[in-house]
Amino acid sequence: MIHFSKVLLFSLLPTLGLYAAVSPKLIQNIEDAAKRSFLDPKLVQAVVAVESNFDSKATSHKGAMGLMQVMPETADYCDVHEPHHAVNNLMGACECLRKLINRYQGNLQLALAAYNAGPSNVERYKGIPPFKETRNYVKRILRKYSELKNRSSR
Repeated sequence: MIHFSKVLLFSLLPTLGLYAAVSPKLIQNIEDAAKRSFLDPKLVQAVVAVESNFDSKATSHKGAMGLMQVMPETADYCDVHEPHHAVNNLMGACECLRKLINRYQGNLQLALAAYNAGPSNVERYKGIPPFKETRNYVKRILRKYSELKNRSSR
């Protein structure tokens, strides 16, 4: 980690080779939301890095919004009423991720696949759906999660 003028240069994005500037306050918000939902903060950081590159105003071409890219149809289920509000997005999306991890008895790969493609697709294919986007998504999250865990153990 490199500290620069109250901004934490935190996330090396392997696909772009760029650093994302992340405020210490946002890192604290991620940690708080993760702990509230009994998630590893490093996992949530990995999801946020891959989903939005730490941009709370991010909106995908499919309409997913905020740090953890919540889709409009799942925002109510996740209790995300202000998807571009960092704390609301994190708290609601972390609860959804926790529910998915519980649903798949701790199988993080299936939970992440369901977070990306929806639980109905995980059920239909009895595992990670054969969608290239979803398979790449799960790999990217797990790779980033591993990097973050390894970085903190040094």
